[in-house]
Amino acid sequence: MIRAVFFDAGGTLLLPAEPVGRTYARLATHYGWEPSEERLEQGFRAAWKKRTAEGVGSDGTLGKEGWKRILRASVEVGGLPVDFPFAEYFEEVYSHFARSDAWRDFPETEKVLGHLRDKGIRVGLLSNWDPRLRQVLTGFDWAGFLDPVLISEEVGTEKPQPEIFRKAEQTGDWQAHECALVGDDPVSDQGGAEAAGWKWALVERPDRGLWDALAHLGL
Repeated sequence: MIRAVFFDAGGTLLLPAEPVGRTYARLATHYGWEPSEERLEQGFRAAWKKRTAEGVGSDGTLGKEGWKRILRASVEVGGLPVDFPFAEYFEEVYSHFARSDAWRDFPETEKVLGHLRDKGIRVGLLSNWDPRLRQVLTGFDWAGFLDPVLISEEVGTEKPQPEIFRKAEQTGDWQAHECALVGDDPVSDQGGAEAAGWKWALVERPDRGLWDALAHLGL
């Protein structure tokens, strides 16, 4: 029997309020550069894919330095000027994504979390993120449903590493077979959950959302 359902954050419960490339390009104009948002979007997707291909966790948890590398790789695709003040730009970008209004939730998020709570199932968060996520969550009423909240940089390990799943189990004295993870990444979410002995379900938007994930879990 499933006693606890953990959710990934980005791509599962939340997504950026605007395309990442648009945000990168818009903030770059504050420093006198007007890059193509399409090129920066391409750069971001390539940088993120590279990190995934190399293995999540291969460079430690994805904290501030990891995001600095991803941002630089993203904007270099757009033709980063030699004299561009990247350090200042990065700090603005990093701070922007700590704001709750930089994100929006998927339409079904609150009802899905409430549905599970009404069934007596604990609802938690298990995310490869950094402490900025706690500030982001303050802008969403449904965040009060989430207990426990485990963030990779805070606990020192990332999905799909088994240690983060073990830490999640310990917060509620659960066994692996009593836990499930809903996420959007076949490697960190599905692969990690399977290796940890958890049940799992993936969202594949726009075709499969959170309600479909719950149906997959029999909930």
